[in-house]
Amino acid sequence: MIDGVARDSRITNDDRYRKLIYHMPTALWQVHSRAAGEAFNHLRSQGVTNTNIADYLDAHHELVEHACDTVLVTEVNQAAVTLFRGRNASELVKPVRYLFAATPEMAKRVMVAHFDGRRSYAEQAKIVTFDGELRDVLFTVTYPTPDEQQETTFITIQDITERLRTEAQLRQTQADYAHAARISTLGEMATSIAHEVQQPLAAIVTNGETSLRWLARDDVNVAKLEQLATRMIASARHASEIIHRIRSMAQRRQPEQIELDLNDVVDDALHFIRHEIEFKSIKLSVNAPSTRPKILGDRIQLQQVVVNLLVNGMQAIVQTNPPRRAIRVAIEPDEPDALALSIHDSGPGIAPDNLARIFESFFTTKADGMGIGLAVCQSIIAAHGGSIEASNHPDGGACFRFSLPARSLR
Repeated sequence: MIDGVARDSRITNDDRYRKLIYHMPTALWQVHSRAAGEAFNHLRSQGVTNTNIADYLDAHHELVEHACDTVLVTEVNQAAVTLFRGRNASELVKPVRYLFAATPEMAKRVMVAHFDGRRSYAEQAKIVTFDGELRDVLFTVTYPTPDEQQETTFITIQDITERLRTEAQLRQTQADYAHAARISTLGEMATSIAHEVQQPLAAIVTNGETSLRWLARDDVNVAKLEQLATRMIASARHASEIIHRIRSMAQRRQPEQIELDLNDVVDDALHFIRHEIEFKSIKLSVNAPSTRPKILGDRIQLQQVVVNLLVNGMQAIVQTNPPRRAIRVAIEPDEPDALALSIHDSGPGIAPDNLARIFESFFTTKADGMGIGLAVCQSIIAAHGGSIEASNHPDGGACFRFSLPARSLR
């Protein structure tokens, strides 16, 4: 009688367990994997090991196909039925092939993880529902251990389609945000840019007029005309380079990761703003070690950071008109394995109450500021695996410093 009560208790507990699993919000599959275990034992007897199982399955892909047709789903819960848009659980109780229909190569990776004796395996994948819709999912397999039921494997699938879509929209919003900041910065630098373009164009006009005067002479000096023509070509190329830099800064484009010299990035940025700094009688100094490691990053984005920090320093000096008008740019090694760039201006510095908020979106101390420049700078540096900070320099003025991972010297 006692045994009967115990048996009834176990049945009741099993029923409760099944109901709990059936109604849990995570899509769950119970899979009978004894056939896979027997196949693995056979492979080990033939000398297949953990180190060569992946290559073996590549050479014998029919084993993967066979597993997809012989490893069976025995139970699923309601969330699994809903995920696959099924009518009832029985539609999902069949060989596991349908789970890998949209990501067929994952079946091999699941088998390799099982053969290796791992406790679990997970990857981002795709599934195709019974009504033909493709969904992004997180696919997780939990394998049995030797002291557990060897024939039972559990699979959970989490639908992450909306999350990935939201993340993509966020990345696009951030890209648009950075683009707006670049356009805003270019607007602030319009005078300097106009001067940069005006210089080579004026040189072309001057050399062209001189060429016409030489052509009007009876004794035409061909060598002189060649010299003038060469100067005009060089000036035209210079103007073209300036326009190319402006267009690169302004256009909407995907970031690219290339090997860069941080000093070259600074030089490129100074092409946009050097005239404005000189016009405002600000002394600019750039100090960099002769030997320095490269960094990996997007040239235009890092130019944007340097230009924005230089513009901020220049505006701080102009607005307060301190007795010493200077901006110091320094590049130096930063431990461990990083390269740092600092921009120190001789302006009034940053109010202590504002230091903690200086990189917040839409926070600005300028009457006509948008409050997006420094926020974009921070997001760009973070995307490059670095960090940026603001402080008040002991000698006065504000100091912005960012650090980026460095590539080893070659």
